[in-house]
Amino acid sequence: MRTKILLTIAAFIFFVVTANAQIEKGTILLGGSINYYSYKSSQPYFYNNYDYKSEGDGANIQIGRAIKTNSFAGIILSYSHTNNYTTAVSPDSNFNKSTTLGAGVFYRKYKKLLKDFYFFAEVSGQYQHGEMEQAGSTNVYYNTKASSNGGTITFTPGISYAVCKNLQMELLMNGLVSTSYTHIRYNYISGTPTVTSDGKSNSFSINANLNSSILYGFGIGFKYFIGK
Repeated sequence: MRTKILLTIAAFIFFVVTANAQIEKGTILLGGSINYYSYKSSQPYFYNNYDYKSEGDGANIQIGRAIKTNSFAGIILSYSHTNNYTTAVSPDSNFNKSTTLGAGVFYRKYKKLLKDFYFFAEVSGQYQHGEMEQAGSTNVYYNTKASSNGGTITFTPGISYAVCKNLQMELLMNGLVSTSYTHIRYNYISGTPTVTSDGKSNSFSINANLNSSILYGFGIGFKYFIGK
């Protein structure tokens, strides 16, 4: 009898603890990242040095609102820029640079596991527009400009832990299932006299990472919550 009473009390305490920690309707979710990198190398190139530099920056932001208990819907905005160039022939004549802008929506569902632990699954869809320009010279000088439009749909599950009332740390399984479509138009200029040509391409892909290398797809992130 005493054992049954203790088990009943323990079960009641467990229920109260887990039931009081739901994410309430109206809660605001904030997440995002910002990054920058720079790399430079130099090596002999005939009578001059071959200098190469790569740099880039980017940012994304995720804003959502709990439309019901433990369920969020919101928007995603992203930006990235890269620039790779050399000065072996003449300054600014050999480069490859690109800029990408993205906007989309997401839906995320949380499921309470234990005290301060949640399982979540997120589905997101995003439209992306990119601009690329490349120039260089081998036997002839060439310049290529391209623009791309496409979209991605991604499914991301994970586990989150409530570090404190308003902050959760996440272990995400990135790239488990994704699909993408891209349409590219380009303009190619080369030679003397100048030769110009136009072209376009389309690509579609579906990816499901279900083998042992899935361990390399894990990532860590944070989300900030603002209550009603």
